[in-house]
Amino acid sequence: MSSNIGAEAQAAYNKYLDASSIDEKIKRLEEFLSLVPKHKSTEKIVALNKSRLAKLRREQDSEKARVKSISKMVSPFSIKKEGIQVILISDYHTPGVGKTSLLNLLTGAAKEKIGKFTSIPEIGIYEYDKVRYQIVDMPSIMEGASIGIGNGKEIISQLRAADLLCFCVDLSRDYKEQMDLLLSELSKSHVRINVPPPPITIEKSGANKIQVFYLTSESKNNNNIEELTERIREITHAGGIRNAIVRVFGKITLDHIVDTLNSSVVYKKAIILGTKGDLSLTENTFHNLEELYSDKFPLIIGTSVRKKVIPNNFGEVILNHLKKMKVYTMNKGVVAEKPLILDIDPIPTVRDVSIKIHRKFFESFDYAIVIRKDARQLKKKVGLDYELKENDIIELHIK
Repeated sequence: MSSNIGAEAQAAYNKYLDASSIDEKIKRLEEFLSLVPKHKSTEKIVALNKSRLAKLRREQDSEKARVKSISKMVSPFSIKKEGIQVILISDYHTPGVGKTSLLNLLTGAAKEKIGKFTSIPEIGIYEYDKVRYQIVDMPSIMEGASIGIGNGKEIISQLRAADLLCFCVDLSRDYKEQMDLLLSELSKSHVRINVPPPPITIEKSGANKIQVFYLTSESKNNNNIEELTERIREITHAGGIRNAIVRVFGKITLDHIVDTLNSSVVYKKAIILGTKGDLSLTENTFHNLEELYSDKFPLIIGTSVRKKVIPNNFGEVILNHLKKMKVYTMNKGVVAEKPLILDIDPIPTVRDVSIKIHRKFFESFDYAIVIRKDARQLKKKVGLDYELKENDIIELHIK
């Protein structure tokens, strides 16, 4: 262990080495990492032990999942998705930030719960332009949620499956305090907000130890490739993997390596909804909120339930933020009532539709008819690689 970490951190590391249970090891390793000075010479030590910590947490979660499966308990926080799932979250405070009022404004649900503490999720359906959005008012996130305080682990488990998170921030209170708590608890729970997955993959292999390949010109521009390669091997090994193929596609950091090794890490899109915008002085607060968080949150919306202020096209706003679009299928001239939702990056094709409906349509594909309104040719016979646009109507034909 490097002498750069200090006596206090070294003592904490020794306690980690002496710990016998997984819970104790996690506690001691967390304590050690909090005490290590953060500078260039300790980057490797921090990354290695973050990787060890992630491995221990995976083992801890596996044991908890095993115990839970034995008990066969059904959690009220486990919500079956319907349409696009949008979850409203906030910090814990009395009075609340107005999540239930927002839910009621959008969906008409849970009107009788407005102004009361929500101990379990409340759910409503909002429909816009034939797309269904499942809006979930999730119980408030308390400090320590990442370690289970206030049903925190169950709440965050559902957040990890959502399509979109809405940070509901009370504009009449200290917005930074609210945001700091939410971002901190989600980060500790390995939920990454509005960032893409790192450009690196780590695939276990049967032999040949840990091989590292830089596959793009951008990846080859990483600083000090030889040293980075060695760090990748050390961190991957510390994460419990002895043989692997590592592929790097762009610029990476040591934290990217740790996150890639940690199967618990998820990447979620999120927006901010400023609530109680009708109150005095909240206009300035909203502008300050925008100024401070617009880099991390490209979409920040001011709302007022009292004045019924929320975008009329809220569903379209959500789809655009998620970078999704809708198309319709047709069978024997009858257009489906509900659209299919597709990612727009990369540009979706007929192939994507055929696979999404059922793999047999892809495997036995013959041709497709695409109807595009306002196009020069209204109806067109196309193949699997034909690129689709919003509101296209597709009829698949198989051999």
